[in-house]
Amino acid sequence: MRPIRSQPGTASIANVTLGFQSLPDADRFAALAAIVGFSQFTGDHDPYGEHDFGAVYRLATGTWTQERPSDDKAVTETVFWKVDYYDNTLTYGSDTPWDERQTKRVLTIMLANEY
Repeated sequence: MRPIRSQPGTASIANVTLGFQSLPDADRFAALAAIVGFSQFTGDHDPYGEHDFGAVYRLATGTWTQERPSDDKAVTETVFWKVDYYDNTLTYGSDTPWDERQTKRVLTIMLANEY
C-alpha cells in the first residue's frame, strides 16, 4: 500500500492498494469522488453509527455509484474503504478514537477482490 498524507481534520493517513492504484485515472478519481460523497450509512451497513466503512461500485455503464444495484451483473468493480483509529504511534488501536490529539485515523481504499 502507498500512504498518502491528508489535510488536518480528516484521515491522518490514507492507503490505497496496488489494485486500486492500477485503475485508470478516470475510474480512480470517480471512485474517490463517490467515497468522499458517501452517504449510504444505514443500520444494516453501519449498525454502530461510526460511518467508517463503505463500498462504491462501477457499473457496466462506466458510472460509479454508492448504491449497490440489485443485479450483481450490473457491477463491474467494487471498491471498499475503511477508516481505522490508531494511537499516535500507529502501534495499537486508539483508546480515545474521538480525540484528534490522541488518535491517528487511517483510511484504506482497496478493490473488493483484494480483500
